[in-house]
Amino acid sequence: MAETVADTRRLITKPQNLNDAYGPPSNFLEIDVSNPQTVGVGRGRFTTYEIRVKTNLPIFKLKESTVRRRYSDFEWLRSELERESKVRMIRNTVLKVAGHPLAQNERCLHMFLQDEIIDKSYTPSKIRHA
Repeated sequence: MAETVADTRRLITKPQNLNDAYGPPSNFLEIDVSNPQTVGVGRGRFTTYEIRVKTNLPIFKLKESTVRRRYSDFEWLRSELERESKVRMIRNTVLKVAGHPLAQNERCLHMFLQDEIIDKSYTPSKIRHA
């Protein structure tokens, strides 16, 4: 029987210099949320959080920034991102369904895509080709 030997060869890599080892990563985005501060009294009381950003990504206009945000601002951001995500999900679903040859024959799809008002009491049927 042949003896199985583990392959322990290393991948060929380029030599690493000091800048590669200890320099900033090629692309980075560091975000730190800290330093909560509560302001106001009674019903006007709220907490803000410090957000520090450091990046070298070209999409961001500032390489370093510090802002303060309330909890309601975090909720707003989540809501906006979820809304955008839902729009993409809906668009992808419609494109996927409408692109399927069998679904293209369904009256409900034609009604959904082209009729001004959806008749939800319609009788399910196939579309006949002209």
